[in-house]
Amino acid sequence: MNEKINNVISKVVTETLEKLAFMFASPYELEDLTEEDPDTGVRVSFNGPFSGTLGMKVSGEVLSEIAVNMLGVDNEDEVTPDDKNDALKETINIICGNILPAIGGKEAVFNIDAPMIILEGEDMKGGDGEKLVSDVKLSLDEGRCDLVLFVNGEIPEVMEEIE
Repeated sequence: MNEKINNVISKVVTETLEKLAFMFASPYELEDLTEEDPDTGVRVSFNGPFSGTLGMKVSGEVLSEIAVNMLGVDNEDEVTPDDKNDALKETINIICGNILPAIGGKEAVFNIDAPMIILEGEDMKGGDGEKLVSDVKLSLDEGRCDLVLFVNGEIPEVMEEIE
């Protein structure tokens, strides 16, 4: 895996979840084995200077918290499964939109496809010819968030510093 890309993804996801859903993330440690494995996922494909797929899976508690916080409701019972999926799709859209300029350069232009929910039990995988370049696991207040980045071709050596 590319450690530089892993660091960028970790930082972007941490900042996005803090601002968007008021959730705090830290690197996943093996001692956190009590955390529920992520089971709900989403992926989004993109193309531009390089193309690929970004996938994200979250555990049930994380999915509920993202939806509740994004929708501004008081109770998880007010959130439907469709609301949760929509919140997860919007979250990966924002994360992808922040990751791509950070690793591809601020001037790079990317087209991001509509996110798709990954069915339960389905693995996060890239498209044809895409290779895994990043695998990030984060612990959240209650649960876990796993991200993978698959790329077709090479990522330019631009890598912007995220401030």
